[in-house]
Amino acid sequence: MKSINRSHQAGQGMTEYSLLLVLFLLGVILVLTLFGVDLQGAYCRVVSAVGFANACGSYFSDDFGNLGNWKIVNGNWQTKDGDLVGGPGEGRIFHDLSHGDYTITVNGAVLNQGNGYGLWFRATNTSNVNGYTFQYDPGYAGGAFIMRKWVNGNELSPFAVARAPGYNWYGTSRDIQIVAKGSTFTAYVDGKPVLQGSDSTYTHGGVGFRTWSSTTARFGKISVDPAK
Repeated sequence: MKSINRSHQAGQGMTEYSLLLVLFLLGVILVLTLFGVDLQGAYCRVVSAVGFANACGSYFSDDFGNLGNWKIVNGNWQTKDGDLVGGPGEGRIFHDLSHGDYTITVNGAVLNQGNGYGLWFRATNTSNVNGYTFQYDPGYAGGAFIMRKWVNGNELSPFAVARAPGYNWYGTSRDIQIVAKGSTFTAYVDGKPVLQGSDSTYTHGGVGFRTWSSTTARFGKISVDPAK
């Protein structure tokens, strides 16, 4: 009988330990969520680091067969010959995401005319947008790559600028990549880093494209993957 009691007590102790562990983990998850930590992104970085690179798939991808995945807030947007075509005029188009840390890759980005185009990241409240843009911007300071923060639909002065006088801005297909990881954002053009900025205001949100003024531009494909 004593042996049975000891086994019962041991089993009860393991059950209580398991419940406490679950409560502890739930508490950790709640705290991390309140502080804006992208839990799925963190998980994906961990499993990738230990050799399971395919454990987390793409968050989103689109080759612009249609615009069913997008919310047009304003402007002229259409699909043409398998590309997303935007402009002229002020245009904003979004795809919602709940993630915070990710890598955006846009293939086949071509600026045909005008002062430039922008890529939204960590965008929320898209009708009166909060978030960030990376801008491919020949109209700024003689030509520059810049990052801006947006608050309630209003753009602020750039928080990161890399001037590029003499750059071949027009008519050339570019591959653009933005890595948003924590409060640090790095932009690449054709595989080369062109700009890095830092801001901690927004921790998550969707992606999108922007045009303005006389800009016309086209984009071949977009994908959003876990940041590494």
